Amino acid sequence: MAQARGFTLIETLVALAIAATALIALMGRLGASSELQRKLIAQAVAVDEARNLLTQDMLKGYVAGDERRGAHMLGDREVRWRLWSERTMSGQLVRRNVQVAVGRDGEFRLFVYRRKP
Repeated sequence: MAQARGFTLIETLVALAIAATALIALMGRLGASSELQRKLIAQAVAVDEARNLLTQDMLKGYVAGDERRGAHMLGDREVRWRLWSERTMSGQLVRRNVQVAVGRDGEFRLFVYRRKP
């Protein structure tokens, strides 16, 4: 009669150590992935906000030397923005810049060239 052979205590502990190491590595990647997702969402919000500000600016019309700043809350994040002009080498164009920061996730800049009125 053959005797059933089971796992020894050492084999079980080695298997648990390998599984724990793999789980720790996966949890670290999951944390990095969620951080990246949060930053990508903040960048998408900043891009949308910058486009909206430049569109509103184009509809209002250019004012020489005009610089505006503002901030508002979007959900639980503060959105800060700055809109300003720069001269170009061409006397016909002006560069309108917008800088948007969402929370603590850095800032995003966008610009458009406009013809002077």
